[in-house]
Amino acid sequence: MYLRRQGVIESCCGTTAGILQGQGATEYLVLLAVVLIVALVSVALLGFFPGMAADAKMSESSGYWRAARPFAIIDSTINATGGGGVLTMESMEASGQYTITNIVVGTINSTNLTATTFSPGEIKNVYMTTPGFGTNTVGALYEYNVTITYNTPGGITGVKQYGAKNMVDKYV
Repeated sequence: MYLRRQGVIESCCGTTAGILQGQGATEYLVLLAVVLIVALVSVALLGFFPGMAADAKMSESSGYWRAARPFAIIDSTINATGGGGVLTMESMEASGQYTITNIVVGTINSTNLTATTFSPGEIKNVYMTTPGFGTNTVGALYEYNVTITYNTPGGITGVKQYGAKNMVDKYV
């Protein structure tokens, strides 16, 4: 005799008839509970550490801008009081002198930026006086697209380096 109920593993005969009826349903419920616990733990870990998302963005941005060509941004500092910022930049080109003529951070055009010439591999601080950043909270995250305008050693002027990733860091 075969039973047609959900949860029956094999035909019920003899002394095992009462034990086998609910075994399949119990195994299903235990497996479902394990999956739900794993899902809850994953959501809890992602939800309880919101600062990690900001750190991951900063790390990804830093990695991109440190390897950008022809100019890498090694470090960025933007004042929370809106007074401007400093970009520590490096020329990643192997030969010739490149001259930065302008930097646009977000939608803010840097003012009072003097043309800065870089030799191959040279690292310099580029100071930006940009009152357009406004007042922000110290330690708050900023995320700005960066466009660098420069002249090449071959005499081509107004060449633009567009960032594929935003520059992400914290206000100081």
